[in-house]
Amino acid sequence: MIGVISIKVCGITRAADAAMLRAFGADFLGVNVWPGSPRCVPAAARPALLREIPAAARVAVTVNPTTTECRALLAEGFAIVQAHFDPLLKDCDPGALAREVGPDRLWLAPKLAPGAAFPPELLTFSETFVHDAHAKGAFGGTGQTGDWDRFKGLVSAHPRHTWVLAGGLGPANVLAAVRAGATFLDLNSGVESAPGLKSAEKMAEVHEVLLKNSQS
Repeated sequence: MIGVISIKVCGITRAADAAMLRAFGADFLGVNVWPGSPRCVPAAARPALLREIPAAARVAVTVNPTTTECRALLAEGFAIVQAHFDPLLKDCDPGALAREVGPDRLWLAPKLAPGAAFPPELLTFSETFVHDAHAKGAFGGTGQTGDWDRFKGLVSAHPRHTWVLAGGLGPANVLAAVRAGATFLDLNSGVESAPGLKSAEKMAEVHEVLLKNSQS
């Protein structure tokens, strides 16, 4: 944590970045296993990377996973599966995933257009939801900010769930995100020097901003 704010950093590709981000207060580190991502870490390279991440902090980030894929990711040593999917396309069955891995180990990241309603049936499938920006043809890591008004509404309406705010967060806007009601931030492109390469300088800026806010 940084102050009172929980932190996840997604798109980890290097062991050195994992150590640096943990030193700056990251609670969870996301490893992208979806081949469509520029930050994807192939299966052969993941064991060495996971050894540098505490077991409880390992998040497998994927798109439209099957129950078999989720089971395999947990067997690899991931603690959590973060599933991105478009609820309108029915390419993913979040209910089946929840039955396979449990709502406590499944983070759902439904792809929702700005202003679209959050599907209430998803609430029974997970304890944690990642609210990301919507981008055509992409699932996260775009650098765009999302629908913060919808996020604030979900936090207020469903306080028993954990709501993680993602999408274009970095040194310039993390304080605004916290003031908008976020207590759990998901950082990615906003703390990078290039896709998959995390910047110690940018992460240090985020750390300083959030720490000063917690002390004020």
